[in-house]
Amino acid sequence: MYGHSTNDCYDLKNVIERLARESRLDRYLMERSHNHGKRKIDDEDRRDPSPQIPERHIHTISGGFAGGGLTNSSRKRHLKRVHQVGNESPDLPTISFTKEDGQGIMPGHDDPVVITMILANANLHRTLVDQGSSADILFKPTFDKLGLDERELKAYSDTLYGLGDMPIKPLGYIPLHTTFGKGENSKTLSIDFIVIDVGSAYNALIGRTTLNRLRAVVSTPHLCMKFPTPKGIATVRGD
Repeated sequence: MYGHSTNDCYDLKNVIERLARESRLDRYLMERSHNHGKRKIDDEDRRDPSPQIPERHIHTISGGFAGGGLTNSSRKRHLKRVHQVGNESPDLPTISFTKEDGQGIMPGHDDPVVITMILANANLHRTLVDQGSSADILFKPTFDKLGLDERELKAYSDTLYGLGDMPIKPLGYIPLHTTFGKGENSKTLSIDFIVIDVGSAYNALIGRTTLNRLRAVVSTPHLCMKFPTPKGIATVRGD
């Protein structure tokens, strides 16, 4: 059994004979072949795309004071501390995020965590929290708006990579007191900001070196970060 009756076969035979008498059989077969080919192309279009072959590399921002600092001696000291056997793990408190942390946040968003911090006695908005960056960066237009003087900059001999296609030579770096959070649940650190003269949608960038010093945990779905303080867990929400 093939799912159709003998009468169906006779009907199909009659149709084919009629098409042959009317000289339309060839056209009918060509149309069927064309439609079959079109269906095949459509099926191929619906398949998963082939793996891409990369032609260039886009890196995270590298440079800064991660790894111990600028000098070989400071980096060696840092490396020695890292490899010391028997160091106890840091006593980190439990930090979690709940549904309440996501109130007012559009589900499924792809926004970065952008916060406000206090820098040089000013509320500095549009500060990007970038866990992929090894440097804390202050952009030159913001440096100028804060009323800072280039003579306060300290020499910085390294090059930054990852901000655009070309390496960037910083103007220098400047230590600045920076406060995260408000009131009792806040923490102030002295951060060595690397100053660069490039355009940006942000005023400053906080990298993983400072985030590690804060012992901060960042949640992009909740657009906030949390870190421990002597008074409890502080929460800094995105702008």
